[in-house]
Amino acid sequence: MNRPVFLALLCALCCSSAMAQPGKLCSGDAGLRKLEGYWSSTHFLALLDKHGDWTAAMQAADSQQIALSIKNGQIKQNLAWHEGDESRYCLRLQGDKVWLLDETEKRPEQGPYQRLGKLDQREANLYLARLIQGCFISAEKEQWCFQQGRLSINGNQVNARLELDLSELDLYGTPLHVRGRKLPFWYLVKRPNGWAVFEDDYASNENRKPVNPETSKPWRVLSPTKQ
Repeated sequence: MNRPVFLALLCALCCSSAMAQPGKLCSGDAGLRKLEGYWSSTHFLALLDKHGDWTAAMQAADSQQIALSIKNGQIKQNLAWHEGDESRYCLRLQGDKVWLLDETEKRPEQGPYQRLGKLDQREANLYLARLIQGCFISAEKEQWCFQQGRLSINGNQVNARLELDLSELDLYGTPLHVRGRKLPFWYLVKRPNGWAVFEDDYASNENRKPVNPETSKPWRVLSPTKQ
């Protein structure tokens, strides 16, 4: 076989290989820059909408596979927001969604995932905004407002965020990690007309007083403000 024919065949093979996997990007590819941000599985987002409760949604999904972040040319699984991830991945693009696969393609692909938000946003806020929005009034006449995943009480911003990692927490409700308080968590539990709020501690604390959201007295009860 002469050289021109060989080069033509080689080019055809390369082109065929490239066409076999359209829209595929792997760790280090420049094309990942356009996809930077936080991504969540469509299945998990549907569970959040269904339950309106962080713990219930996490328990109904495989928490190791529900979220991705894409940054600086790297693709990371969030692994229940508890462990690091050193694996190398590729993405298969399909419209505005992506599917995750390892570079060896030996494991089944996961997904689809859709973009949740940008890297300059706080991931926990993006998820909390999915669960609760609007203003509520407590029996103590406090106005609690949840806007874009941030909480203010009587107009004052509260240093509280959704605790994504449930590994050291009791498994109920939607836990907010609150800075500067004796007990570090407020658990939001959805009620037919509003929310119950329980103060709580890390589940591993030996002095913790267990909370039963069905029978324990809430620290606050929040009702929607009248429009």
